[in-house]
Amino acid sequence: MSAPVTTGTTAASSSPATRGPDVAAERARTPGSATGHHFNAAGAALLADGTVDAVIDHLRAESLSGGYEAAKHAAPALDAVYARTARLLGVGPDEVALVESATAGWQRAVSALRLRPGDRVLAARSSYVSCALHLLAAERDLGVRVELLPNASDGAVDLAALEAALRAGPAALVTAAHVPTSSGLVEPAAEIGALARAHGVPFLLDATQSLGQLPVDMGAIGCDLLIGTGRKFLRAPRGTGLLAVRRPLLERLSPEAPDVRGAHWTAERSWELVPDAKRFELWEAAHALRLGLGAALAALDSLGVDVVAGHLARLATGLRERLAELPGVHITDPPAAGGAIVTFVVDGLDASDVQRELAERRVHLIAVPAGHGRWDMDPRGLTKVVRASVHVYNDQSDLDALVEAVREIVRGQGADVRAAGRRRAAEASALETDVRDHRRAVSKVPAPHATTAPAPRAALRCHDAIVVGLGVHGSAALHRLAARGLDVLGLEQFASAHELGSSHGATRMIRRAYPHPDWDDLVDTAYRAWADLEEAAKTQLLDNTGGLYAAPLDRPDPLRGPGCRQVDPEEAARIFPGLRLPAGYGAVYDPRAGIIDAAETLRAQLALAERSGADVLDRTPVLGWEPDGDEVVVRTADSRELRTRRLVLCTGPWTATQVPYLAPHLTVTRIVSAYFAADPEGPLGRSGLGSFSVDLPQGLLYGFPAADGRGLKAGLDSGPAWDPDAPRPPASADELALLAEAVAQVLPGAGPVTESLTCLYTMTADRRFLVGEVPGVPQVLVASACSGHGFKFGPAIGEALADLVCGTARPDLEFLSPARLLTGGAR
Repeated sequence: MSAPVTTGTTAASSSPATRGPDVAAERARTPGSATGHHFNAAGAALLADGTVDAVIDHLRAESLSGGYEAAKHAAPALDAVYARTARLLGVGPDEVALVESATAGWQRAVSALRLRPGDRVLAARSSYVSCALHLLAAERDLGVRVELLPNASDGAVDLAALEAALRAGPAALVTAAHVPTSSGLVEPAAEIGALARAHGVPFLLDATQSLGQLPVDMGAIGCDLLIGTGRKFLRAPRGTGLLAVRRPLLERLSPEAPDVRGAHWTAERSWELVPDAKRFELWEAAHALRLGLGAALAALDSLGVDVVAGHLARLATGLRERLAELPGVHITDPPAAGGAIVTFVVDGLDASDVQRELAERRVHLIAVPAGHGRWDMDPRGLTKVVRASVHVYNDQSDLDALVEAVREIVRGQGADVRAAGRRRAAEASALETDVRDHRRAVSKVPAPHATTAPAPRAALRCHDAIVVGLGVHGSAALHRLAARGLDVLGLEQFASAHELGSSHGATRMIRRAYPHPDWDDLVDTAYRAWADLEEAAKTQLLDNTGGLYAAPLDRPDPLRGPGCRQVDPEEAARIFPGLRLPAGYGAVYDPRAGIIDAAETLRAQLALAERSGADVLDRTPVLGWEPDGDEVVVRTADSRELRTRRLVLCTGPWTATQVPYLAPHLTVTRIVSAYFAADPEGPLGRSGLGSFSVDLPQGLLYGFPAADGRGLKAGLDSGPAWDPDAPRPPASADELALLAEAVAQVLPGAGPVTESLTCLYTMTADRRFLVGEVPGVPQVLVASACSGHGFKFGPAIGEALADLVCGTARPDLEFLSPARLLTGGAR
């Protein structure tokens, strides 16, 4: 069974007490929610796009201007992190320290208490392993007395026992975990705080598991010290944590090892602590991660902690009830459980085996051993539990997947399940070895369609997505999918950077001028996507030359577009002196039109994809594919059978081969373009020409000025139908003569042809693209951004395909749906 990955939302009541967050929106801004069913928010929650962007943007700033300069520029945003943390905890910003982890905060706070021999520390059994180990070390090395507080019948701290312990004599510290790592218990923190305050004893609350899933107000709780981490329910990056110390205790605490961040060296042998909680911080800090923490806190603030807490409690309660109904499954949460964490065990199975089996079904959670919470788990006879923890990106479909997967594992009767798991793990490892071996050997493959490689072992590893065809749209999709953290594989039937399809060559055109408003939004999206790609690749890909697009005045569908304007032949001649329009022609001027560096675009997208973790296999033709449940099996020419959750076909002229029902609707056309001798300093260079097209009797002539040292480039947007698997001879004398005739008509001064090239266009009757699901096979997407004008949309189409793979609807692409080609709709 492979648990389906779906996008949905829970029903939200209009009552403030039961209203929940917009789960669909949270899933949309959480790319990881599309990679499986994630139940490990209590370990490390999935990051949202905004959090990741905040981290990357600052790292990029550090790379461009230096760490000190970037930190100075980000100072207001960094100060805002303290304010947001303080608002979350109900304290002042001066009472907040940002640290590297909850454990770092704990160690600095407890060390600053300067515990002495005989000091009593009253610790709840909910204490986390790192905190417990620190206390036990203090007991052994300093003579501190650690007294464990018993639990009441509901599993929480016995408040009567705590009060008796406080009355028995002076205590130096009371500590408890608000929510432990080992169960869904919620300690009565406010009641503990009231008792500690009544006896004048500092109360340190470990809020590591409660921040972000429960309201945590230090004043209302009555705790003096609090520690927390960013990576759990706050949804911040790993390596972030916080320590809050309320006054007046703050003034009395002095860190054991002051740092230049927290103290001023005033004379040769004297120093002073800073007056606020920054005395616990270190100078060296990951500012990018702290800004990510700030972004996560801002997102939580916009949702509202109470709203989040209600949603998580409802999900966890429902999950706890449904798991308890399964035979052989036992909930291990105590009666005082609540919040977002659910723990359980399965008869006859080790919790780690259950975890592995669930992971193979794309359900991700964790097994917690007793070594992480012995004070809690040992008395309950637990050696290990399975822990599931929900968050705002989880919905009922996730719960359904988890419950059904556990039901299936229970039916597997233990030994058979574990044996199958070991077998699948071995087969997946074998496939990874085969992939690495294949990539090392591709340069030795004699021909693109060779099948001499030995057949790999069968495997059940399932990729999140496989992209077939790595031209501009396939490489863009691979890049964007990998950037979202998905397990993606790219397959190319030829060698890298081949010249047999539609994406090769040095340059392409970009423009906003289109005949129909349907294109306007996608054009805007494309320009933004190019800017993002340039930023990610750290290279210029677009050269803004402006563009003129001319056609007879009686053309029924003249070009237009945002920011474009109609010009007559006289004005056109002033804008581009090198271009001469025939009589009866008008033109559209697009000031933002320009030239795309096509070769660098392909290189950059593939490099970024591989840098983000994508695997790429070239010289690997795909012979066919077929759906298998909610997955797809892909067969390659070297006898591989690969599995994927989503298949993305970006196969250009070979689209009809992969999706045969499209064959009647696609025509593959041979296109010739050439370079003509021209002076780059003359009227056919940048000073007298930009990107252009003129609709002539010979066909649509398009081109670019002599700007790259190779002369004026021009081509005709028409040609004969062509079999993409047939040999492709160089441009013929007749083809070049026709092109030269058209060039001479509007570009006087162009010299002879200096070089030529051919490519293939894949044309639809309406000259619109095909982007969307293969009708009737929702797990397969096809993208043929074709008909001679698709390259300019490459990064935008890649992002759209990533959205569709991840379950995000793209209604803006409906006018490009493949289903429009089918009479009677999808089949």
